[in-house]
Amino acid sequence: MAIKHFLKPLLLSGALAAALTGCQLTQISLPAISDSGTKQLGHVVWHDLVTPDLKQSQAFYKAVFDWQFQAVNEDYLLVSSNGQIIAGMAELDNSQNNSHWLALVSVADVDGVVKATNSAGGKTLIAKTTIAGRGEVAVLEDPQGALFSVINTINGDPALTVNNNSWIWQEVWSGDPAASSAFYQQLAAYSTAQKTLFGTNYSFLKINNSPAFGFVKKPDAEIGNTWVNYIKVADVDATILKVTAAGGQVLMAPDDAVRNGTVAIIRDPAGAGLVIQETLK
Repeated sequence: MAIKHFLKPLLLSGALAAALTGCQLTQISLPAISDSGTKQLGHVVWHDLVTPDLKQSQAFYKAVFDWQFQAVNEDYLLVSSNGQIIAGMAELDNSQNNSHWLALVSVADVDGVVKATNSAGGKTLIAKTTIAGRGEVAVLEDPQGALFSVINTINGDPALTVNNNSWIWQEVWSGDPAASSAFYQQLAAYSTAQKTLFGTNYSFLKINNSPAFGFVKKPDAEIGNTWVNYIKVADVDATILKVTAAGGQVLMAPDDAVRNGTVAIIRDPAGAGLVIQETLK
């Protein structure tokens, strides 16, 4: 099953990659992710890619999404799309030789989130650490095993804008979406919401009346629970041609039976999975 192959690298290397990346990044200073002075608490405000081959990843994401890059040091890049900084990329030599996108949720109290996660049966993979220039971070595993990170920024969070070739949405794929939702509701002042999406009941969390992230029943019992990140594209069919030309894989091609053919699942050459999506109609 293609989706199983999409998630397998996350199951094998997620915790190890996160832990080693945390050690790597906390020993240096990093630029702020924003100078807005405003927090977007409860929202995913940043993404970091862990990759064993920074040059390969840079070439792939440039070819597919026309991202731009700025080197912070020889192991870490800032990623921009249409002039806006949206992510980071960190090179990490790991024996499993695959990459992983890690979502960072903005919180006001990292210690409180760590405590709540541990009390609920989750795990702390990297305890609260201050990264000079950026803020406090921790990397955690929720009680169902999904890997995520939290950040309390020094200078504020990026605005919640949606543009082509940038982030549009996040979901937790879980064996028990209701339990996953109950856990994440502890982390911020969320409210629950539901809507009908192409004939299916879709659950998500909102904060200050703004959608934050959703929950989906994982499609295969053999795969672990995980966060899945979405990138908005203008044309999903044209984008998957770029994916294959750049050495990536299309794990689920657009299908009229799945959200009217507006989404596809892809994997970069080092194994990091993403969903690409046109604006839902």
